[in-house]
Amino acid sequence: MHRRSVAIVVFEDVQGLDVLGPADVFSFAGYVLGDRSAYEVELVGDAVGPITTASGPRLVVDRPMVDPDLRPDVLLVAGGETVERTADDPMFTDALRALADRSGELGSICSGAILMAETGLLDGRRATTHWAMADHLRRRRPAVKVESNPIFLCDGIWSSAGVTAGIDLALEFVRRHHGSEVASATAKHLVVYLQRAGGQDQFSAHLSPTSVTNATIADLLAYIVDHPEQDLTVRDLARRVHMSERGLQRAFARETGGSLGRYVERARIDHARRLLEHGDGGLAGVAAACGYGRVETFIRAFSRVVGITPDEYRDRFRRPPHPPGGEG
Repeated sequence: MHRRSVAIVVFEDVQGLDVLGPADVFSFAGYVLGDRSAYEVELVGDAVGPITTASGPRLVVDRPMVDPDLRPDVLLVAGGETVERTADDPMFTDALRALADRSGELGSICSGAILMAETGLLDGRRATTHWAMADHLRRRRPAVKVESNPIFLCDGIWSSAGVTAGIDLALEFVRRHHGSEVASATAKHLVVYLQRAGGQDQFSAHLSPTSVTNATIADLLAYIVDHPEQDLTVRDLARRVHMSERGLQRAFARETGGSLGRYVERARIDHARRLLEHGDGGLAGVAAACGYGRVETFIRAFSRVVGITPDEYRDRFRRPPHPPGGEG
């Protein structure tokens, strides 16, 4: 088995989950593969020694970035509270650029995209970052084609969204290196509810807004999620709650901040994702179970929302019935 070295770039006040989330993904992937050294992860920075994470606990830098023998297969750059100050340090960014030139696959996690961008490596490329930092990255590096929506994306260099998206990105590396079954089993060991495709929204848009105070709208939200196969047109839903169509749409927008039609679509696609992850049925059956009369309509809607086709999603994220090694 090819063993891969992973270097994660850290600095004072780094976001701890940006570092430990991906590190645990690679560790559990080794467990699934039956070789705990399948990925060898080390932390690198401007100097060897302890650093403090943004939340307080300390991490230890294993090697300096300037070590000429440091040539990782995968180089990931974490984010954190002091990322801007770190990006303003030319010694740090020069060392990072030189290390990137000696590395294989490159990626950033959360606001680590700001550090990666400061090396110039993202100029002319598409990249994502934490949604709250997207406009800042656009202003700081106008040559970077910033996309604030995706969980992760790759334009020659990988980048991922906020904090936990680093886990999604690491799972994508595992999938590409070892296949979907290993990635799915790794996610199961980590108790990750859903391996999100790169094209999905940073907000999981989960279908039960906590701010809803109107009992009629709250009940309607639950009905839509529980009955995606039903006729969920505005007309039929308005009849169900004894409101006019216009009145329902206004009340829904006031309570949720979004449109009823979009909510129905997201509920149906969310259900479709679960069916594709856990089953082998044909697309016609999945489409029908999600309220789509035509397979073609379902494929178009799924691709628009998720960013990949249903078949591509199933190939990536279908979960095996049992994890390797016979565990139940």
